[in-house]
Amino acid sequence: MRLDLNRWGRLALTVGFAVLGGWCSLYLHVPLPWVLGPMAAVACVSMANQVHKQPVLARKSAQIYIGASIGLYFTPAVLQLIGGLAPWMLFGAFVGIFMSVMSARVLQKMANVDGPTAIYSVALGASSEMSVQAQRAGADGAVVASAHAVRIMMVTSTASYIAWASGATPIMPTPGIGVLSWSVTLGLLLTASFTGWCFQKLKTPNPWVLGALLIAAICANHDVTGRLPDLGLIAAQIVIGWGLGQHINRAFFTRAPRTLASVAVVTLGILAVCMVAAWFISKGADVAVMTAFLSMAPGGMTEMGILSKAFGLGAPIVTAFHLTRILTTIFLTKPVSEKMMSSGWVKP
Repeated sequence: MRLDLNRWGRLALTVGFAVLGGWCSLYLHVPLPWVLGPMAAVACVSMANQVHKQPVLARKSAQIYIGASIGLYFTPAVLQLIGGLAPWMLFGAFVGIFMSVMSARVLQKMANVDGPTAIYSVALGASSEMSVQAQRAGADGAVVASAHAVRIMMVTSTASYIAWASGATPIMPTPGIGVLSWSVTLGLLLTASFTGWCFQKLKTPNPWVLGALLIAAICANHDVTGRLPDLGLIAAQIVIGWGLGQHINRAFFTRAPRTLASVAVVTLGILAVCMVAAWFISKGADVAVMTAFLSMAPGGMTEMGILSKAFGLGAPIVTAFHLTRILTTIFLTKPVSEKMMSSGWVKP
């Protein structure tokens, strides 16, 4: 009974701090408050060794809700626009592969880690899949997972402030679009959940986001217009912030600190390259520079999708770019890593 009370107490403390962090960030006008606020607040609880690890169901539910929210933007006109951007999506994906190749060599020299660990720590896309592939390749799975956590937290925070500094204004809730009825919302989310479950059985990357995205896009192409209730989107963002913040604990800073510091430096370099690539994409594809930047930013697809939706920066375009890069990364990282080690670019 004492253990149960302790567990429920930690859960209440963690959720309470997450919500409080979101409210404080909203009051202080922090960009992306319902993600960055909970992330910082939960990190404080985690550093005190009192955090409750996020239930898997909570993360899945948040991904479903976010995927469905973004999928409703995929109207016929938007799909036609994205189709015209296909060459630039491939360009962005291969720029991501190029940055991973260059970053792996830099990371190995800075952190003195083995080849597989260096390669999979900087592979830009599908962090969970990269962790699995890393273990199969003989890399240090804990270091790889921590490296991806550092990258996603840094990119989410940095990109939020860059979007805010560029003059973009958060638009959530969106008053110009009506809210879907509860019956339609429930039907959409249940169908999205089932599709995500099927995608997970098929071992599809990011199954819960993509399943919801697909179902919502189908609805958007069959005259289902509107948005999901804003309260649900706020809750989903709090869950994402909770998931990011729980990684920041004492062990996080003591586990290969040199490697994680090197990952942070490499991430800043990647962000700089992304800005240059975004400028070329914005000129060539005639899209907003910030939309192009979020499309290239090496953060998670869920996090960048939230950010682009919150600031009204072309969420469908950003999501499509990230999906293309994820698929490219999953299929090309293994053969590219083998070539890198056999050629001596990265020492095995």
